[in-house]
Amino acid sequence: MIMQRNVFEGAPIAVGSAEGFKERMRRITDSMLDEGALLTVNYRINGGYAPWFALRVWTGREKSVEKTLEAMGVRSLVPMRKGPYLRRRGRVIEGSMMPVIHGYVLVQMMAVPEYLAGLKGVEHAIDVLGGCEQPMRLTDAEVNRFNVLACGGVYDWERPVDLVLKAGEPVWVTEGHFRDQKGIVVTPNRNGRGDVVIAIMFMGREVPVTVPLALLRKL
Repeated sequence: MIMQRNVFEGAPIAVGSAEGFKERMRRITDSMLDEGALLTVNYRINGGYAPWFALRVWTGREKSVEKTLEAMGVRSLVPMRKGPYLRRRGRVIEGSMMPVIHGYVLVQMMAVPEYLAGLKGVEHAIDVLGGCEQPMRLTDAEVNRFNVLACGGVYDWERPVDLVLKAGEPVWVTEGHFRDQKGIVVTPNRNGRGDVVIAIMFMGREVPVTVPLALLRKL
């Protein structure tokens, strides 16, 4: 008869460590982002331009995530535009600044899955558009052009656009995170200004996105 030993040998992992799971993961995240940011900077200094990726974040936290990444040395950008005018007691108040596309921060980093995965550890970040293995990329020139158009007021809420859309119409995204993607209008716009909600088929599922009317053209 074989006797079984109920004795554990060796030392349990992480027992007695003062560092908790969240702290350990945050340390790993910070380390990966530091390494990725350094390589990206060195690559740019030597004349190269690392690709840009869209990091999906909590809506309303875009600038907060941008500041966090910049503080860590990670180049990031939230293209901004003027929001709708406010009309109160006969006065017209100029709209406040808002992201061109809500819920996303553009990040420039070397295309290494481990570095991109580190972005998800940043507070208020959700995931990388397209996934860390095969993310959707933007070139440095595309991002610069998109930001120049935004700064020039092309996507401002009150800027009139000669385009009327109806629900169910197919459209094409001309710039930004979803550049060259086809979408279907969900929420129509007959005012010739402001935003439109479209659904983009991405990675086998429909992704709803709110974009300026000026960012679209009919197919």
